[in-house]
Amino acid sequence: MKKKVIMVMPVMKGGGAERVAALLLNEFHKNGYGCEFVITSMNMEEIINCDLNPQITVTCIKDTIKNNNFRKVGNKALRILSSVICRTFEGFKKAVPAVFAYLSFISEYSIEIKALRKIFRDNPDATVLSFLQPSIPMTLLALKGLGNRVIVSERGNPERLIRKRYGYNFIDKYYRRADAVVFQTEDAKKIYPPAIAAKGTVIYNPIKNNLPEPYTGEREKNITTFCRISRQKNLSVLVGAFALFSNDIQGYRLKIIGETQNSDDEASFAEAMSLAEKLGITDKIDLLPFDAQIHSTIIRDAIYANSSDYEGMSNAMLEAMAIGMPVVCTDCPVGGAAAVIRNGENGFLTEVGNSEEMCEAFKKIAGNKALSDRLSENAAKIREELSLENTAKKWMELL
Repeated sequence: MKKKVIMVMPVMKGGGAERVAALLLNEFHKNGYGCEFVITSMNMEEIINCDLNPQITVTCIKDTIKNNNFRKVGNKALRILSSVICRTFEGFKKAVPAVFAYLSFISEYSIEIKALRKIFRDNPDATVLSFLQPSIPMTLLALKGLGNRVIVSERGNPERLIRKRYGYNFIDKYYRRADAVVFQTEDAKKIYPPAIAAKGTVIYNPIKNNLPEPYTGEREKNITTFCRISRQKNLSVLVGAFALFSNDIQGYRLKIIGETQNSDDEASFAEAMSLAEKLGITDKIDLLPFDAQIHSTIIRDAIYANSSDYEGMSNAMLEAMAIGMPVVCTDCPVGGAAAVIRNGENGFLTEVGNSEEMCEAFKKIAGNKALSDRLSENAAKIREELSLENTAKKWMELL
């Protein structure tokens, strides 16, 4: 038996980062590693598990924590004090010094950090992987003085992270405990402090291996997106692009497949639908829930579109390419789309927030079958390059 791998993440709700983590753990398990998935910010009954092998243990540390009112009072006092100090720096648009960011963080998450530390101490030979905030700094602080090897990987846009309270100074000091850092793109790597970037390796997201074979036949007149509906997806840009497109080219429908998870998601979706009503295209839009057979549902559609303001590396985009869909994506930070799309060869990149440019890409594809077929054929080649097996092999080399 190879040594154990512990994956630490805040939630398991079927999002892109959780799916990548689950797929990787499945491959590690298949290759003889002992595996455990540790969740820091939700209870067991809240879990939405789409891909994880049921033989892999899932631990929710919130289910293991006992109430300690004395500790909670102390933490609250420290949090108030540290937050006042941090807000003072933020008010002057200054980076928060690492010590005050640390105090603010530890006052909020000390109980979870203590629970994580017990797990790591009980598994001294385990390698710890951690994705996403706030689990990464929790993990790094919990490992102080322990011998576990640790690999961390931010999955979103680090520019947004660097600007936050637990940003540049905090990362520069506390992320040095990591033995390796995995970035999704070269652009993401460049944003981090030099000492952290020097530990970095770029590994793209894997494409799961149970997708339908690429489709090459006649396509249905649908422009389709599938995602967790949220503000970062900027569906208003997609709605605007489709409205312009449908003014010139008739017979197409816009399919939006996905669901919201919180009030801000709902507000951003309402804004997009309000724009659709204003532009007079609500009767040309199909709103559909996500389903387990999503790829078979969309594989014949004419175009996959992604209008995000920022992404790490979109799993939906990769999967659409892998099943041979012509894709149009915003060239958004941190360069995930640009890393795999060669403009005009295996898809189109458009400017963030630019509905007109996205519309023009739609029109090029819809008006030229030979171009559509070429994009489809070239896009599908990505399924070999980014296969789960090839990607997991790179991770296992780090392990």
